[in-house]
Amino acid sequence: MGISKIFKPKFKYQLQRIGKNNDGGYLVGINTIKQSKVLISYGINDDWSFEKNFFKINNKIKIMAFDDKLNLFFLLKKLFNNFFKIFLTSYKSFFCRSFLNILDYFIFIKSKHEQKKIIIGDTIKLIKKHSFIFFKIDIEGSEYQILDELIKIKNKITGIIIEFHYPEKNLQKIKSFIKKMNLKITHIHANNFWGLSRNGNPNLLEITFEKNPKIINKEIKLPHVLDMPNNPNKNDLTLNFNK
Repeated sequence: MGISKIFKPKFKYQLQRIGKNNDGGYLVGINTIKQSKVLISYGINDDWSFEKNFFKINNKIKIMAFDDKLNLFFLLKKLFNNFFKIFLTSYKSFFCRSFLNILDYFIFIKSKHEQKKIIIGDTIKLIKKHSFIFFKIDIEGSEYQILDELIKIKNKITGIIIEFHYPEKNLQKIKSFIKKMNLKITHIHANNFWGLSRNGNPNLLEITFEKNPKIINKEIKLPHVLDMPNNPNKNDLTLNFNK
């Protein structure tokens, strides 16, 4: 069984990987990044590599990041937990990253971040004074609560990267969102951390939407050459589309 063909990009678009390797990195067009004036990130946990990379390409961007867990105590707790695992080879890099994250928290993200859980109504309030907005959304299933708000402000949006959790159960909501937005799907990737449903379809899809993407040709190949498995210890998932 495959997923709906409505999710499949119509062309091969010009894309670049933004953010770190494996989990936390996404594919999006450079032109879309440069055309954006505001980056709104919902759900960053302890990884803002995407936001830093975005800023490196467009240093005029205003970044507004939201996560209800992120604070100094949250990062110190991760550092403490990883410290006692450094005798395991696979955790040495986690400890180093946790340590550097605390420094970078103050250097880069603290001034741009608000410790808050996004609820219905927040998106409309946030964008009142803004336009040319790019959204990055990873809020563990709560994305379905804000889809209608994104539709209402679609003319202000240059692009969206959104993680759809359990898309099979929320198929009609996603289809309606895709049809009502004036954005094109430029990339789709299955997150292998979340595995497959009973029907063999991914439990988490990462989808990039862009307003004015640059088309290369019609030769679509997924996974994209720039894609990486979110979990590097497992193979990337192959997407099959219904006819």
